[in-house]
Amino acid sequence: MYERLSTVECDNENISIKRGLPKRWYVDKAVFDIERQEIFAKAWICVGHVCMVEKPGDIFTHKVVDQEILIVRTTKGELKAYYNVCQHRGHRLISQPGNQRRMTCPYHAWTYDLDGKLVRAPGSENMDFDQTCVQLRGVRLETMCGMIFVNLDPDAPTVREVFGEVEKEILTHKPNVEEQQLVRDNPFPHACNWKASVENFAECYHCGPVHKYLTDNVIDPDSYKVWGDCLVQRHEVKTLGNKGTQIIWHFWPNTAIGLYPIPDYGMTLCIRHMYPIDVDNAIYWYRWFVDKGSDPTAVLEYSYLHERTTGAEDGEVAAGVQLGMKSDGFERAYLFANPKQGSSSEHVIAYFQDLVRAAVSPRLSE
Repeated sequence: MYERLSTVECDNENISIKRGLPKRWYVDKAVFDIERQEIFAKAWICVGHVCMVEKPGDIFTHKVVDQEILIVRTTKGELKAYYNVCQHRGHRLISQPGNQRRMTCPYHAWTYDLDGKLVRAPGSENMDFDQTCVQLRGVRLETMCGMIFVNLDPDAPTVREVFGEVEKEILTHKPNVEEQQLVRDNPFPHACNWKASVENFAECYHCGPVHKYLTDNVIDPDSYKVWGDCLVQRHEVKTLGNKGTQIIWHFWPNTAIGLYPIPDYGMTLCIRHMYPIDVDNAIYWYRWFVDKGSDPTAVLEYSYLHERTTGAEDGEVAAGVQLGMKSDGFERAYLFANPKQGSSSEHVIAYFQDLVRAAVSPRLSE
């Protein structure tokens, strides 16, 4: 997949009108199933931050579409990921985040150590059964800028081979991005196809009509800049009163790491994930962080205000797009690709859609 994606370029200079993806790609379960196999089973997907598994035994689970993955820090301090399934009869192994010395299946109490090795199978004592041969199936895991990425494809290039240049940019703006603590985990349902969530994020053309509080009180939309390159969208916008600049990097296919200047706090980290659930539903997951030991009050207030205003508004328009995609009166979008216009340009949506086309090209055509 990544070889095909590397041939796609974002036109950050020229002005044009581009046509979007066919509406079928947003409402057809068969298309969603191909995206699941050709995109989400092969891409680096961010599932959280290293502070979520800080101590040995810390564990949490996350889904990559229909595949649930558990992430754990071992007794040696290593981060590992496994498919969240017991090797005995296929029961889900872990259901709640927490800290535990071993992982025990609730069905028949098969127990694994944090390295995924079976250490106890009740009733096997008198059987010719070598439990040392049983191991949880591992998933590739890598970290960058404190973010935890997993990839279901054992042959994919490394996360730094894919996104490595961005690491320097992020660390320049926030050197302690790894030394964080999670203060709010905020999954927000979007009643839309996952691509509609990404595309809504990818432009500020809608900011004036939709986000009145944001444009009147937080950002200067006239300062908005967005461009794409090497599987990454970059967004920059100044805050009103020149109190700082919001900087966001969106990593293909569905994760954005944002740095936000918040009054009475400073530059805070927020990771946004646009997780697909099914063809008609996604989760727009916000994770808000503060520097270790910092007072989280200002960041929490900002996150709740964002949820009530911009977050809720995005959810409403994303759902409206999904309903419209099912109309016989719509075929595909007209995208205003005008990089010189900043906030009103949709050229990065065109880039994202070209990446989708390239990723599914062996299996799907328009």
